[in-house]
Amino acid sequence: MRPTIILLSPPEDHQRIVVRLKKIGAYSEGEIFDRLDREECSFGVDTSGSVLDEFDEDEVRDIRRKIGEFKAITLEYSGVICIRDLLYEVVQGLSGLLDTNYGELIEYGEVLAHFQREPLWDWRVALAE
Repeated sequence: MRPTIILLSPPEDHQRIVVRLKKIGAYSEGEIFDRLDREECSFGVDTSGSVLDEFDEDEVRDIRRKIGEFKAITLEYSGVICIRDLLYEVVQGLSGLLDTNYGELIEYGEVLAHFQREPLWDWRVALAE
């Protein structure tokens, strides 16, 4: 299984992300994950929000405290460069939190700023050090 992240956004920004995802590459629907092919990168996309069933009440409460009501998109990706470029395209100018699946919730703007400072930043490696 490839690594995943979760985009947590207020409903209006969630919808904007869904529209952007469907426009930036070859998008096709699948049974579990939809597929987005963009240049040499391929992504799994789940806009159903079913991943929220795996969150405990404290996590949901913490997210609501930070951004209000929200929806979730799960993205499966192959590498840092692919996910970095995709995030620049889909979350720029929007509000929400990226769940790294490594114990961190990071605001979209902070994620993009971190990539600008360190283009090969990988939250998976940073936490292992």
